Amino acid sequence: MKKCDILIIEDDTDDLEILSEALQESGIDCLHYEDSLSKAFAYLKDITYRDELPKLIITDFYLRGKTGIELIAELRKVEAYKDIPVIVLSSQRHQKDIDKYREMGAAEYLVKPSTYQEYLQMANYLKTKMETAIK
Repeated sequence: MKKCDILIIEDDTDDLEILSEALQESGIDCLHYEDSLSKAFAYLKDITYRDELPKLIITDFYLRGKTGIELIAELRKVEAYKDIPVIVLSSQRHQKDIDKYREMGAAEYLVKPSTYQEYLQMANYLKTKMETAIK
């Protein structure tokens, strides 16, 4: 299995495409994508060595009937995954949602950008977060 730096869980192909393009342009090439929580957990379970786990997980707020909160709750139950930072991307700007994700342990809650330039700025920010997580 190929090691990835960032696991992206996104079920909207357009959002996935623009996010991955911006991340790659910022210098992050080792990305893995899944479009559901079940596939993401199957991917994580197939990883044999702890140092091959992603350094960062980026998830959408809503994923086909599930939410990022459910992802975070499930990750925190597994010793090997509980320290992987999770960044939630959403078009939702409600403070109660942001507060709930932070309570659950999300490293960040970011509103999805509306322009490619904003995606690039976010990608550079995420690269910094990932590099900090590695140290």
